[in-house]
Amino acid sequence: MKTTTPPTVMATIVPIMASRTVNTNPERRRSHSVGPTGAGTQWSENPPASTLAGTRRGRAGLGGSVRGASRGERGARSRRARGARGSLCRGGRSRLFGSRSVAGCSGSLTVRAVAAAMEMTTTASVCKNVDTSEPTLPIDEAPQTAAPPARRHQAFAVVATSLGSLVVVAGIIAGLVRIPYDTIGPGSAKVVNKLVTVTGHDSYPPAGQVLYTTVSVRERVSVLQAVLGWLDSTTDVIPEKDVRGDIPPDKYQELNVQAMSDSKTSAEALALARIGYPNLGAGAEVQSVADGSPAATAQLTAKDVIVALDGKAVRTSEDTVNAIRAHKPGDVLRVRVDRGGMPTDLVATLTEAKDGSALLGVRLATKIQLPFEIKIDSGQVVGPSAGLAYALELLDVLTPGELTGGAGVKVAATGELGANGAVGAIGGIAQKVTTVKRAGATAFIVPKENEAEARKHAGKNLKIYGVASFDEALAVLGSMQGSNALALAKPAAAPAPA
Repeated sequence: MKTTTPPTVMATIVPIMASRTVNTNPERRRSHSVGPTGAGTQWSENPPASTLAGTRRGRAGLGGSVRGASRGERGARSRRARGARGSLCRGGRSRLFGSRSVAGCSGSLTVRAVAAAMEMTTTASVCKNVDTSEPTLPIDEAPQTAAPPARRHQAFAVVATSLGSLVVVAGIIAGLVRIPYDTIGPGSAKVVNKLVTVTGHDSYPPAGQVLYTTVSVRERVSVLQAVLGWLDSTTDVIPEKDVRGDIPPDKYQELNVQAMSDSKTSAEALALARIGYPNLGAGAEVQSVADGSPAATAQLTAKDVIVALDGKAVRTSEDTVNAIRAHKPGDVLRVRVDRGGMPTDLVATLTEAKDGSALLGVRLATKIQLPFEIKIDSGQVVGPSAGLAYALELLDVLTPGELTGGAGVKVAATGELGANGAVGAIGGIAQKVTTVKRAGATAFIVPKENEAEARKHAGKNLKIYGVASFDEALAVLGSMQGSNALALAKPAAAPAPA
């Protein structure tokens, strides 16, 4: 026995387990300041003092040898020394450990020049008459290595490490902290042909394809997921209250599971009515009873099937709702239910609903008796919007010919389907259009209320058809070449495609 509830506007959704990978590796951090030396070696701090000391000792030795020379020898030796210096120093600039070098020579060349001068016992001035733009330094005042560059490198490394740590921490927080927003993105397009099976009746598997679409919903997303959603033009980031209102998440999921079951039941009833099985309704099954409501006071319980109100038979949930609303708040309602095969009579005093109508306080679904077995495999998908696609495909399977026109044709359809054949609006239409385009469908049948929005995202190659009823959807298919839909639909003009 299968049941259906009054239409509700909810998007068909695929529950997705959001996953996060957080990589935290608090490695120890080091900063190294590296600077070039005269010999091409690198140190993490200042160069060893022995390097500079060696240079200073070489220069001091030169000074001693000069002071030990006699004045008579100085002229000739001075000329020879200048010739030797000219071959070693070319008058350019260079740096020795970040400071000025003597006479523009590099540290290693200076040491070799000093050694040569010591052997020749030459002049007291190593750099006399050398052209340089920097001041000449006295021999006994060789500069020490400047520490500030190394400290600057260290400071930069510390700042970079700190900033990197902040970025990592911020990323972890963004991935973990949840906010009251949901994301709705494109889902999948499923071929209904593969999901419908019939036992106990002739079936005609079609070559054309009817697709139904889903959206991907993530609930209470992280800050990072919300930001990524805002940056993605195909994803909407919506406050969770705009999606569920005040309904708790677990209850909302339960309602969507029931909505999927109802969509199947409505599809079965409408398709079977087209092939000669009308009036399959066997009553209105109670899905739930509100606490403190007239129904609770009258002791109505879940699984009770309402078969009559005030002595008049009811066959569907719509019949039952209409009969209740025909009363006024305060009226006494006589209810007959089928409770486990036993007829039971109850009495309820109706109260006033928020809109002023009479209220019983139950959630109902139509219970139907199928003449043969039908199975529609929805998998893990929940929500009501696959109803229209299910009904079209089931009718295609139960009748010879091609509802869509034949092989190679892909037609997508979405819409909440009522037991009376009305096609109601659904959510996530922009994302569903994106999904349909990716699937390669050429036509997309949507609820009339969603038509304008769907056209905004359709592009040039996807035709959008807005419909308000199951018969209008059949008329759309009937306008396609090779389709047998017009023979199965009640007279209705096909809407113009976009």
